[in-house]
Amino acid sequence: MKERTKTGAILAVIGALLGIVGHFVIFLKWYEPALVAESAEPGCEILLKYIMPLMFDFGVLGGVLYAMSGYGFFTAKKWAFPLAMVASVLALQGSWFVNVPFMAADMPPVYFAIFWPYLILYLLFMWLVGRVPWSRTLLALFTGMTYIFCFMNGVASTSRIVTAGLPLFVAVQRLHWIAMIGWGVVTVMIPLRSSERMRVIGLTAGLLELVVGIPLAIATAIDMGRFSMFAIGPIFSLALVVVFAWPALWQKFTGPDEGKPSTLTA
Repeated sequence: MKERTKTGAILAVIGALLGIVGHFVIFLKWYEPALVAESAEPGCEILLKYIMPLMFDFGVLGGVLYAMSGYGFFTAKKWAFPLAMVASVLALQGSWFVNVPFMAADMPPVYFAIFWPYLILYLLFMWLVGRVPWSRTLLALFTGMTYIFCFMNGVASTSRIVTAGLPLFVAVQRLHWIAMIGWGVVTVMIPLRSSERMRVIGLTAGLLELVVGIPLAIATAIDMGRFSMFAIGPIFSLALVVVFAWPALWQKFTGPDEGKPSTLTA
């Protein structure tokens, strides 16, 4: 077995164990305490009740996909590395966001115990297995963060719908998640190859988050009299729209398609 596929197989097995065992242990230990925790913000208990099981789904599915990619690496299949990238996107989402309502409810952010190992695992996949250049790695990290922030805006809008029922939150809530899906797809595609399709998806996701996120950020900032966390998603999306729309920046970050890492057979 070639060195890169062997490394990929080992990393995938670690990711599978981390996702499946880690999420089961944390969920079974902390779900009930989370339901009775005193929330620091209105609606936080709703997030813990429904979002924590959803993040469990993300994490376990990511673990299963890691296991499948491990099988692919062991048998030298071309789909092994792309599947590992899908698993990474799910795993990082499933272990990041739930820390936010945990901290808001004055509980320890226990999911960081698997998030940081997942982040290291993702970088090792990029550097040791995919041999992805630094420029693409940074771009993928940035799109991945935007993917998470768009998801957070959708969830926070849902919480505000339940607690306040304001029409603006009702109007934009679902579109944040559509933008999230777009950025998730782009994050998976970046390590594999640059393409016009990826660029179009990224620009569409970025523009959508700007359209629905900016009014939300302005309205909530005025209402609270301070910077709104709803603004982070649009800020990141704006930066990425500039990169994706500016040919020189796009070429600088994505580079040529030589040495495409998805096959791992050369």
